[in-house]
Formats: sequence, C-alpha cells, structure tokens
Amino acid sequence: MKYGIIFIGLLYLLLPYLPSVTYVEITYFLIFLILGMIFPLMMSLLQNLSATARGTISSLANSSMYCVTAVGSFTAGMLYAHSGGFISVSLFTVICFSMSLILFLRSGVLNINISQSL
Repeated sequence: MKYGIIFIGLLYLLLPYLPSVTYVEITYFLIFLILGMIFPLMMSLLQNLSATARGTISSLANSSMYCVTAVGSFTAGMLYAHSGGFISVSLFTVICFSMSLILFLRSGVLNINISQSL
C-alpha cells in the first residue's frame, strides 16, 4: 500500500512535464486506478481498529477526507493562479500525499494488522 502511494506521488510529479493530453489522461487513469484500490484497503484497516466503533471511524474518516479535499482544492487553485502554474499544484499534492503516508505509517495501523493476520 505504501508503495502505491509513493508511485502516485511520482506520477503527480511527472504530470506537468508530459508532452500531450493523451499522456496526462493515461497518467490520471493510473492514479485513480491505484487510489481506487488503496482507499478501500485503508478504510478496512481503520475500521478494524475497533469492533464497536466501526461506523464512527468510517464517518470521521470520510468527513475529514471531504473537509481536507475542500481546503486542498482552494489551496491548489491559489497556487495555480499565483505561482508557477501546475508544477506548484503537483508539488503541493506530493507533499500532501507524503504527509498522509507518514501519518498512516506512524499510527501503527499497518503493523498491528500485519501481526494480527499472522
């Protein structure tokens, strides 16, 4: 899972330098394909933290995700309009993905669930 997020970050870094719209579409297809596989895995890992608070965990994860999506869209728009174009948006996205990966790894959810499955 962590390699998927790292690969997504690399694809986002590549986006501003692609020569045509076709390559951009293919890259976005790969990004959304990988995210479509990673998101259910992350949600299931979070929901397995507690048998009694699965709904609460799911609601908090979704509400925080959509709140941060709104803030990120606003920030990306400001970056695009006031700085180096799409490269600044791409770097911002990579930084956000990196921060989320670090938080997810430091939470210990991956280690707990790997040891429970053995």
